[in-house]
This record gives sequence, C-alpha cells and structure tokens, in this order.
Amino acid sequence: MRALAFPVLTERAVLWSHAAFWLATAGVLASTAFILATDSEPERVRWWLVFAPLAISVAPLLVPRRDVRIGAAVAIAAWCAVASFSIGFFLWPALAAHIVAANRKSQ
Repeated sequence: MRALAFPVLTERAVLWSHAAFWLATAGVLASTAFILATDSEPERVRWWLVFAPLAISVAPLLVPRRDVRIGAAVAIAAWCAVASFSIGFFLWPALAAHIVAANRKSQ
C-alpha cells in the first residue's frame, strides 16, 4: 500500500494524461491560428468553444482517477465529432492520447 494520495508522475496513465494535455494545447493553438488566418470576422467566433478542450484535458491532471480519464476521453471525442467539419481534426492526437490514458490503470 502506497502512502501518497496522488499518483507519482512515473505512472503510465498520468504520463499519458500529460501527453494528452500538451497535445490538446498544441491542437488549440493550431486551431486558433487556423481561425485567425481564415476567418474574416474573428470577433464572431465562440472562443470558449475553441478553448474547451484545454479545460477538459486538465481535469485528469487535477483529479488523477480512471473515471475522470474516461470522461475526458468521451468529452474530447464528442468535441472532435461536433467540430469535425472545421477544427476538430486538430484534436485527434489529443483524443488518441486520452483514449490510451483511459485504458491504463493506475498501480
């Protein structure tokens, strides 16, 4: 039995959660650049929807439990499906990392 309440960073599930967060950050930055480069009216963009994947991806880092990782993977998958015709494809690598992190069990 381990004395620490939070998992150590060397656990694979936590490492995959970190990878998913950084991939989501890269995806949001790429989608922001894409929006600013192509949209003639960026003030009409719902920016909270663009940055929602970051809030979703940080949840497994704040609460490192398997059910939170599964919920984050489902939420990112839904976001990618809804936004698939515009900027959803920028988050596919983060979705893959979230799925791998959700399948990992903490020791």
